[in-house]
Amino acid sequence: MSTAPAEIISQIAALQPAAAATAEGQTSSAAVVRARLGDGIAALGAERDEINELCRQIDVFKRLQADYSADWKPDKEAPLAAPEVVAGATCVLLINAEPATTGNDPDGWSLKCLNSALKAIEQNEQLPMRAELSGWAQASFSAAVANSAGAR
Repeated sequence: MSTAPAEIISQIAALQPAAAATAEGQTSSAAVVRARLGDGIAALGAERDEINELCRQIDVFKRLQADYSADWKPDKEAPLAAPEVVAGATCVLLINAEPATTGNDPDGWSLKCLNSALKAIEQNEQLPMRAELSGWAQASFSAAVANSAGAR
């Protein structure tokens, strides 16, 4: 698939459900994704903390729940995030992976996001635009590897 990242972001952003109300002290995966999709690269502060938690849920727990407690502890009985939300989270991670494609990733944050995006795609066969997300992730990975090799 050769769909440009901006088009993928636009299409997946349009699929995002309205964030449902959560209990006080809970975090909605859909709300985090909706807040980040239109904002481009979120690199510092609480925004990076939330994106780091998305990575952790995908990398460690191999799933993204619809809601989390304030400390992002997973609950095996909690419902999973809708495939559209997982696709949105994957977009957010790929947006944050972009600095690695230009060789500008001094702390490894971009590569961490790219790794988590690749895992989200692999773990979720029902993702909307899965082929396009996979193509974007593979192109990002290839660019990151090329830039890493060129830096030596």
